[in-house]
Amino acid sequence: MDASTITVAVWNIEADGGRMGERRDLALDILSEHEPDIVFQQEAKHSRERGQRRKNSAAKRLGLRGFLSEPNPGIDADIATAVYLRPELFHVLQEPPRVKPWWLHPCHVQVQLDDCPVPLNLVSAHLCFFSANQRLTEAGWLTTLAQPGMVTLIGMDGNSYPRAPEPVTLPDWDKVTDRAHMVHRTYVDADGHRRSDTRPDGTLIDAGYVDLARHAADHLGVDSKIALAPTAGFEKAHQGGPQRIDRGYAAGGAAGALDHVEVIDTDDTRAATDHALVLYRFNRARLVRILTQAASCTR
Repeated sequence: MDASTITVAVWNIEADGGRMGERRDLALDILSEHEPDIVFQQEAKHSRERGQRRKNSAAKRLGLRGFLSEPNPGIDADIATAVYLRPELFHVLQEPPRVKPWWLHPCHVQVQLDDCPVPLNLVSAHLCFFSANQRLTEAGWLTTLAQPGMVTLIGMDGNSYPRAPEPVTLPDWDKVTDRAHMVHRTYVDADGHRRSDTRPDGTLIDAGYVDLARHAADHLGVDSKIALAPTAGFEKAHQGGPQRIDRGYAAGGAAGALDHVEVIDTDDTRAATDHALVLYRFNRARLVRILTQAASCTR
């Protein structure tokens, strides 16, 4: 573990590693190998069960402290999102509960890094898979954590696409045979045409968030094929094929502490889940400086 670096992992672990946890050990082995200080997990589907046993077991295995989103019993699938963090680095200030407008509640933990006067908001989010309008509403809620003086890191499965052109082109929806998926991942514009849903990303960018992978490719010299690699859809040609739907965002200047982004797509990650693991490495000293300087925006 490098004390000068804060490593953040974003990973949708399909069905929380399986109903009986049959793929959970492999997923945790992979995470342990990279020694993350923060993990944003989506599909923590079984982590509430039996006194949060699966969440607590993962936290112990990774040497982290785990948190789950608020229960959401009003929907047909209460699938939790999770945040894990290194307790030696972060002092937890609060876990603000979340209510509607979310399909699945995000896990939001507010922490203090070292003696920084401004808290760091950590959010694991899983945007709605079936409705572009619902995703747009959820992205709108996330903009409340990008107000002046706030510093926020988000790791999400966006179930949608980046607005800026990517190395991998967006699906040709006329050729996508899964027509339900086509509807899920598109919206109807003012002229009645279906468009790839890039609106959540656009909303976050317009509100001041930075797409960390795009930032790494454009400003840090990271090969775009590494930073902007697809994260899901690897064996789903009927749904348009691989795309970068899992992304990390930063607000409040936190992108200035980023050093590297990498998408981990291997035989092992594909055996563990249907999403790639995305790693973001931050310079700790620069992040402390950013959090300290942000205090001037709150006065």
